[in-house]
Amino acid sequence: MVIGMPRPRSRHVAEVKHQLVARLREALHRPGQRFLSNRAVARRFDVSYQTADALMRELADEGLIVRRAASGSYVPGASTTSGGVVLAFSARARHKSSFGSHLLDRLRSRLAAERVDWVMNWTISSGRHGPRLGATRYAVIWERPDVVDASIRLERTALLLNARPPAGAGAALIDSVSIDDFSGGAHAAQFLLQRRRGAAALAILAGPRHDARSEARVAGFLSVAPASVVAAPDWFLQGGLMVADRALTAGPGGLFCCNDRLAQAVLRRVADRSVRRPPLVGFDDAPVARYLDLTTIAIPWDDLVDAAMGVIQRRRAEPTSAAIAQLVSPRLIVRD
Repeated sequence: MVIGMPRPRSRHVAEVKHQLVARLREALHRPGQRFLSNRAVARRFDVSYQTADALMRELADEGLIVRRAASGSYVPGASTTSGGVVLAFSARARHKSSFGSHLLDRLRSRLAAERVDWVMNWTISSGRHGPRLGATRYAVIWERPDVVDASIRLERTALLLNARPPAGAGAALIDSVSIDDFSGGAHAAQFLLQRRRGAAALAILAGPRHDARSEARVAGFLSVAPASVVAAPDWFLQGGLMVADRALTAGPGGLFCCNDRLAQAVLRRVADRSVRRPPLVGFDDAPVARYLDLTTIAIPWDDLVDAAMGVIQRRRAEPTSAAIAQLVSPRLIVRD
């Protein structure tokens, strides 16, 4: 009689089991919190559903998780309240009237109104492998790539504002709420085609090279109309002044500036040189745009913060759900 022996566990499956145990022992999930589903384990670790189910049964047998029929798997122990959020913003948000400052003020007001506990941390303390993140707090991130990297390394969900998560593991783990920059650029092109002086050339005064937001805005514009592209060294007034003359020469028929500070630089050069101002469109609707009566592609601040709060509340209720990605569409405000 031949007795069949069970097949030995592959090295990959053993490593998956090790990572699941590590997640539980390192308190990445709080007592009473829902743990990964079979499907999530299969997708995240590239194993079959049957293998994922077998691993989850082992964790339950070892007392590391509790499985509830028709509900899911949970970390043993009494449920605890959420640790709230940690706002991890770039120090640039300290500058009043900046995009980051405006976003931060609105977000803090909404968190307080909805009684979500939050703490502010401009420079999250760093350990040997990068920033340390609070064990129970959900990071809400603006222009802090170090915190994004740390969240991915620790396999922690976080919310990235006004940007897209990096491809790969980041896209599966990091939530995001961002502006549809491509659509905004396309809208700017449609407006300038209506205002263009005859067949005169259009131009784009872009942000710094390789900046994802600038590239999306430029691509959106070019999907509608051809234009010369002049890249500024940064997003600020002084950087715009360095290249504004080139942009004005390239775009006598109309000029799209990828943010309002760059548009301000163009208007400064127009005044300095006493030349005719071309049709002009900015982007963001920063306070300076209202001061200058600038036509601009406006970020809908209320919609942006509403979307961010929706993700924060959903993540608090469903900590292990799939990554959430939302795009908020900007809109044109005509002032001149």
